[in-house]
Amino acid sequence: MPRTVNIIVTNNTTGDHYIGRSYPDSDYDNNGKTEYYKIPVYYVHLEGMDSCNKKVTLKWKALRFMPYWNDPKQPDKRYRHRGWVNSGKHKVSKKKVTYYNPNYKIHNTYSPYDGAIQIEDSFLVHAGPASLSEYGWGAAGCVEIIGGFDKFKSDIQTLSGVSSKTSDEAIQALVKAGQLYIQVDYAAPPDIKSAFYGEY
Repeated sequence: MPRTVNIIVTNNTTGDHYIGRSYPDSDYDNNGKTEYYKIPVYYVHLEGMDSCNKKVTLKWKALRFMPYWNDPKQPDKRYRHRGWVNSGKHKVSKKKVTYYNPNYKIHNTYSPYDGAIQIEDSFLVHAGPASLSEYGWGAAGCVEIIGGFDKFKSDIQTLSGVSSKTSDEAIQALVKAGQLYIQVDYAAPPDIKSAFYGEY
């Protein structure tokens, strides 16, 4: 039986800011330029036990709330909500992860990392920018892990104790065993719209 792993999207900001764009429409005023915003970065914790039954907490950084703009006059029909919103979950109580998609591809930009852990509905945990300096990512409410998502998945595998498989297979085994949990601590969304950085 795999060891239990908890993914906790905290309400603690790191003090960093990420320069990102709105998604799915990145040109709010339709002037042919992309608007960028200063977005707060949050900690995500991976919690579990090691092979000696000692508690382990691994800290990651992530984008939790992102600027979302879907122009009501020319909406992207893939997304139900029209207009502006600070996208992201305010709170999700601790629950078992019931689905992991190892083949998930990032929609808003290119990423070398695949895979997505479902929080609920279309809200996922997946790869984000490789670093804070890789500006220009967008999102529609998912939690985007900053850094190598393969390493994030590997950390989950290590905590799970499943060593004979790939990280994707280990996560799938963890989900099947009901031993992977997710929670999103309550946080009020920041006023991203007023944190306009510039347009280029």
